[in-house]
Amino acid sequence: MSMNRRDLLKTGLLGAGAAAVAAPAHAKAPPAKRPSEEWDVVVVGAGFAGMCAALEAAEQGARVVLLEKMGRPDGATVYSSGWIAAVGSRFQKNHPEDSKQAFFDDMMRLSHYRSDPDLIRVYAEEAGDGIDWLADHGTPFFLWENLPSPELSRCLISPGEGITGGSKLIRCLMAALEKKNVPIHYNAKAVELIADDCYNVEGVSCITPEGRRDYLAKGGVILTTGGYGANPAMVTQYIGPWASRLIVRGSPWITGENIIMANQVMAKLVNMDQFYAGPITPTGHANPSPLMHAGYGIQVNSEGRRFVPETWLQVPKAKAIAERTPDNMSYMLIGKDADNNANILSNTIKRFGRLGFKVFEGETIEAVAKAAGVPEKNLRETVEEFNKAVKAGKAAELDPPYEYETPHALETGPYYMIPAAGGMASTFGGPKIDPDARVVNYENRPIPGLYAAGAAAGGVWYADDIGGNQLGGGLVFGRVAARHAAKRAKARQDKKA
Repeated sequence: MSMNRRDLLKTGLLGAGAAAVAAPAHAKAPPAKRPSEEWDVVVVGAGFAGMCAALEAAEQGARVVLLEKMGRPDGATVYSSGWIAAVGSRFQKNHPEDSKQAFFDDMMRLSHYRSDPDLIRVYAEEAGDGIDWLADHGTPFFLWENLPSPELSRCLISPGEGITGGSKLIRCLMAALEKKNVPIHYNAKAVELIADDCYNVEGVSCITPEGRRDYLAKGGVILTTGGYGANPAMVTQYIGPWASRLIVRGSPWITGENIIMANQVMAKLVNMDQFYAGPITPTGHANPSPLMHAGYGIQVNSEGRRFVPETWLQVPKAKAIAERTPDNMSYMLIGKDADNNANILSNTIKRFGRLGFKVFEGETIEAVAKAAGVPEKNLRETVEEFNKAVKAGKAAELDPPYEYETPHALETGPYYMIPAAGGMASTFGGPKIDPDARVVNYENRPIPGLYAAGAAAGGVWYADDIGGNQLGGGLVFGRVAARHAAKRAKARQDKKA
């Protein structure tokens, strides 16, 4: 079939229109010269990883600036308990039974052997020295000893003294940065990496109250912006629509700048569907985990029915709440048994009260169901079935099974229902790093001048981890990135001279 000139013109116009639609919406002429400043190392994100990176870079002799998009440090760390997992620190001298190899093996096992072993090896080798380094800078620690495997005697905690342990870590690091005269530029939102035609990173451009400003870096830019858990669009894209119902357990400002900017230089993204979960109240303020894993009571959904094995650990349990309920809501139903659970129950109620969250209470099962807004008939039937199975020694045959070795029937009031939603603590995916914390591209080659650490980096964690691994990763790879970037800055300066 032949085409006349008019048809060709129409086709050509349609082709031009299609090309226009396909063209990047952000394509634009080169920007006019903007205000800029030059540093050896630029760190983006004033959380735990970023502060560790900035302090280490300064100690390596680099001129370093720390950028933060909010008006204060408000990343995930300040909401955390402040655990750091390590072996070989001076606080662990009484535990020669543990080793870096055993630590490595446990971390790989928990990741289903999907973590990059080269990265986990760096973590195992350097975490203990990192703890001593923090302690030398005034961070207090105590060792939580002889926990169940895999925590064992590996969790070091910075006591909050009225604040979270994570907040204590941040305050100690801020004091150390102030002593080293490291500036923190607040309200500086990084939006674009500055790179040459070959995607070598030369700095980062920020939106500030005074307008756009470029921060140039001789040694490199270290991304420590956290993950993307507070970005519903990214959560839906990378994990699934169900996960967008999860409550953000930490900072509401962890929105994926690491991914947006890394994409600008064709960085390789890995483990994007992986994240760390845990139960939390619907307000995101109180953690019901201690009571949920104490071996008492049952967990029910909003219809008053059991739906998940109570013995599951917090990560699969939190994910199941979001996946198996339409409203991402459950309740831990427990009776006040003075001989067994009075202390842990009263401690939970007091702790929730301090955080402004009221626990539902009733003298009978029907009364507590009514207080919580759960169907009374359903909850009564669930409890009757549970009590019958416990007395018959058949609790493990329930559906789902109740597998605590010594189950306790729910026969003594008053009764309490503690709300527990599924929460997202941090995402595991991001731009892939190598053992020097350099971000790599699709061909697994380092992108010159670009580093990442903490939850902003990919390749370290997958599936699950040891308690304290998240902060530990920020500590280890923040310092690794800083050392490498500072060395690169010096080499480039020497070459220029």
